[in-house]
Amino acid sequence: MPGDFDFGLSEEQEQRARELHASSISVDMCSMGPGGPAMFAELPEEVVQETLAAHEDPLSQFLAAMELPYELAARGQQTDLLRSYFGGHTSASYACAGTTDAELAPLGRLQARVDKTDWMKIADCAEDFRQAQREGTFVTYGYSQPGGGGHPTDLGQMDKAKAMGMRSVMLTYNNQDQVGAGCTDRTNAGLSNFGLELVEKLNSIDLIVDTSHCGRQTTLDACLFSKAPVTANHTLASMVFNHDRGKSDEELRAVADTGGVIGVVAVPFFMKPPGIGANMNDMLDHIDHIVSVVGWQHVGIGNDWPFGLSDDVARGSIGTLLGSMGFRKEHGVDISMYLDGYEDARDFINITRGLVARGYEDEAISGILGGNFVRVFEDVVG
Repeated sequence: MPGDFDFGLSEEQEQRARELHASSISVDMCSMGPGGPAMFAELPEEVVQETLAAHEDPLSQFLAAMELPYELAARGQQTDLLRSYFGGHTSASYACAGTTDAELAPLGRLQARVDKTDWMKIADCAEDFRQAQREGTFVTYGYSQPGGGGHPTDLGQMDKAKAMGMRSVMLTYNNQDQVGAGCTDRTNAGLSNFGLELVEKLNSIDLIVDTSHCGRQTTLDACLFSKAPVTANHTLASMVFNHDRGKSDEELRAVADTGGVIGVVAVPFFMKPPGIGANMNDMLDHIDHIVSVVGWQHVGIGNDWPFGLSDDVARGSIGTLLGSMGFRKEHGVDISMYLDGYEDARDFINITRGLVARGYEDEAISGILGGNFVRVFEDVVG
C-alpha cells in the first residue's frame, strides 16, 4: 500500500504524522509527474500507443508520454486518476527541458490544460500554495532544466518563460555550456560572463535561481552574485554519499546563506553505489546531514523520481539520451530502480512519517515538507 513504509511508528506517532501531513503545505520542488509505472499502467493502452507513435524522436516521445495524464484530465478523462496519484500533496513543479521556444511549448500546453481542470492552477504567488492547502486543491509552476544544451543567449526568453508560468530556472545541467560548468563535467569553471548576466536577469524579473545540476564553483558563484535566495531544489549531501549530483557542505552553506533551500531527491542510485538498493532511511540520512549543516529552515523535498512512465517507455525515450545529458556509466543511472518507500507521489506521506520517526518537531517537519520553499517563493516571486 502507498505510504506504509515500515518506520516502526507507534499508533500515536502514525496519527500525528497523518494529521501533520494533512495540515502542512507539501511541495515537490522537482516533480517527474504524479505517478510512476503504476499510474501509467492505468492509462488506456491504445491512447498510450497512439501518443508514442505520433512522435519519432526519443525526447518528444518522453515529453508526450509525461504530459499524457494532464491531457486526459483536461479532456475530462481520468482526472480523478491524475489527482489521486498526486497523493494529496499541495504542489509539484512542472519541468521543461529549457527556455527556447520549442522547450517552452510544454508550459503553453500545461496552461491550456490547467484552464480546463477545476482543481489545478499555476502559481503566481506564495498565497496560491496556502490557498491550495486550505482548499485541498493543487498548484503547479514551471521549472526549467536545460538538459539539451543550455539557455538561449537572448535573455528576453526569460521574460517569455515567466509569462508562460516559469517560476524557477536551473542555470546549467550536467555538462559545461555557455552559462557555466555542470556537476558531471571534468572542469570546475564556475559561471561564465553570460552566466552572470543570466543570474542578474533572473533576479530582475523575480525568477528563482536554481543550482541543482550545477558544478561546485558554478553553485558558489550563483550564491555569491545572486541578490535573491538561491535553491538547489533536487540534490543530496556529498558527505553522506559522494556522487557528482550531490552538494558539498560548502555549497550547502552557500545556498542557505542566501536564504535559500536545498531539496533532497528520492533517487536511489544517487544515494548508494550502483546496484545497491536504497530506501527511505537513506533519504532521511541525507536530510539529517543537511539539517545538521544548515538547519531545517533551509531543507525541502525535490524527489526527481520516478518518471511518470512505464519502465519500457522510459528506457526507450529518455533512457537513450543519458549519455548526451552528461551521465556516464559510473553515475549508476538505472531507469528501473526505485527508492524503497517512494515509488510514486502517493508515497509523499512516507517523508512525513520518516521525519516523525527521526524525532523532528512539527514546525521543522512542516518547513521541510514545503513551508521553507513557500518562504523562498514569496521572497523571490511574490
